Amino acid sequence: MKQSILKISVFAVAFGLFTACSNDDNIIVNDESIIEEPSDTDSEELEFQDMESDWVRLSLLTDDSIDLMQADSGEITYSVDAVFAEGESFYTTNSGRYLAAIDRAGGQVRFFDSGISNHEDHGHEYEAQWASPEFSSLLPTHYTGSEGDIVIFNDGDGSIVYVDEESLEIPSYQPEVFMLENTVAHHGAAVRLDNGMFVATFKNTDEAGGIPQMVKFIDEEGTVIDDNGGIEVESIHGVAVNGDYGVFGSTDGIILVDTETNIDLIENIEGLNADSGNWLASIKGHDESDHFFARAGNLGVFMIDPETKELANIYSGDDVTGDLFNFDGHYYILYTSDNTIHVFDAETGTELISRTVEIANIPELANTTEASNANALDEDLSPVIVSSDKFLYVLAPNRVQIKVLQIENLEHVHTIELETPVNNIKINGFSIEGDQDVEHDH
Repeated sequence: MKQSILKISVFAVAFGLFTACSNDDNIIVNDESIIEEPSDTDSEELEFQDMESDWVRLSLLTDDSIDLMQADSGEITYSVDAVFAEGESFYTTNSGRYLAAIDRAGGQVRFFDSGISNHEDHGHEYEAQWASPEFSSLLPTHYTGSEGDIVIFNDGDGSIVYVDEESLEIPSYQPEVFMLENTVAHHGAAVRLDNGMFVATFKNTDEAGGIPQMVKFIDEEGTVIDDNGGIEVESIHGVAVNGDYGVFGSTDGIILVDTETNIDLIENIEGLNADSGNWLASIKGHDESDHFFARAGNLGVFMIDPETKELANIYSGDDVTGDLFNFDGHYYILYTSDNTIHVFDAETGTELISRTVEIANIPELANTTEASNANALDEDLSPVIVSSDKFLYVLAPNRVQIKVLQIENLEHVHTIELETPVNNIKINGFSIEGDQDVEHDH
């Protein structure tokens, strides 16, 4: 096992790279400043190491490798060589074990295996490596995952790829590709629900452009049920799923699908409309959350309740930079262009706390296609904040520090020092509460 290349220090003073919301804690230092180690670190370091799960891993993406770090100890457990494509996107799978790596322009999809396997009451760690299953398709773009079911939509021909996450450890496994009847190339998306059925976007071919106008159900054999529920809109972009429900963003509101094969439209509420930046085009969901959260660029964030079919504005403003759920889905977190992190209760949509923090910049998008730029609304191409159950990991502007915040109070409890800068970070692994049965050998 490779020795750690990191040093860990704990930050307990009230200023430095962080600025809290109080009036007497509002100093921001320059990007290259280094957090000083306080004199009494033992109690805070012990607190963080005791509270974070031993199974949480940070995947640090450098120019030519993925370094897998045990979050609570700072030890690099594995370093895996990698050649990354420009603009390649990474998504943590539902189990936390894999990163799905999608190279849209190159038409390649592969999976990084962290080796961290969750067996519910215990875990196992295997060697990190690139998994054997990989595939090529035409412009693979939108990724969705729920209950271990992964669906990737191919913009190049309107097909979908289904990946059973549990099968990725089988070297001979190959994902299923569904070439859908009466579809065409478009910038679309698809989900799989708990009833085994897929839902994918379709284009009205009488409409110009590459954006879809409707969704349809598809059975487990790939047969399209040619019924859009009477819902056809000007444009669809953005998708999320939690197993029971799938939601698609559109100019007219949220298209809602469920396991009873219903297709409904939750119409826009006041302020939302079809103008650019005024409709819900980026959506986040989580298997453990009953609600979805959607962003309109000019208007902020709206909570979607699929049971009552209602929308509610929980944050107003045109300054949202990124958003995410914490790992167990209890909190919804957004951060804004002024480097403020906002934490919401994912059940009620109530804002619990906010704090201003210095965060690494997200690089401006290159001059790529309109579709690939639009896709960046859904996932940061260069993630700078990730979350476990209890902690946020924030990449500092100098990219050689990761600051650790406790989610419930946004207290800065730890700083991880890196010897070399990282391009972005993702999270793998899982959390287990209480004692673990370490006798298992399967």
